[in-house]
Amino acid sequence: MRAWLLLILLGSLIALAWVRGWRPPDRYNPWAPLDLRAEPDPFLRYKLRRLAADPPRCLAALQRAGARFTSVDDRHGPGGCGWHDAVRLRGTGVAVLSSPAVMACPLAATLVLFDRDALQPAARSAFQQPVVRIDHVGSYACRNVYHRNDAPLSRHARAQAIDITGFRLADGKQVRIGEAWGDGTPAGRFLHRVRARGCAVVGMLLGPDYNAAHRTHFHIEASGWGYCPGGGTAQRR
Repeated sequence: MRAWLLLILLGSLIALAWVRGWRPPDRYNPWAPLDLRAEPDPFLRYKLRRLAADPPRCLAALQRAGARFTSVDDRHGPGGCGWHDAVRLRGTGVAVLSSPAVMACPLAATLVLFDRDALQPAARSAFQQPVVRIDHVGSYACRNVYHRNDAPLSRHARAQAIDITGFRLADGKQVRIGEAWGDGTPAGRFLHRVRARGCAVVGMLLGPDYNAAHRTHFHIEASGWGYCPGGGTAQRR
């Protein structure tokens, strides 16, 4: 009985404080806007899911982070292909993309997090310099998974995934995933560190360890709960 009374009292005090304007720090508040510049907090994935349901909030988060982008009109393609609430992303606010890419806004936000919280720390640790360019082979492609006629639509068909093939460092050195992944060099160890750190902030990250179709790139999605090769069940690719 005492425990119930204590819980009621605690709830009443919290409710009173809330009504009077008190809010927990953003890091401990699941309803606070996601700041893509801040260190990931325990509610990161929930906040990312909220971005997907609130396009203006997603655009505002990209803008605050300094990402280079423009909004694009919705596109309705054949067979369910196309995109909505998308942006043409040119840079994350830290690194630039090798070419501008149209992608759903939550994916753009995820790339900003991936760059800041996985890619750049790994580059500084491995090479003592930043990554200045992210090389990719595109986000949007109207196709089924693995181009199979009997497969569901790929996430690429809705601009919800991007395939990253490598990175360029500040000194001009290029690290290509297809060449360096398994060679045990500093570049290879760097890529493994990027993959490991990236799993904490992206919804899905598939790479050379997943299967032969991904031997040359990282496939990144915003949706999901941090699935990476080595565990779980693959979702749409």
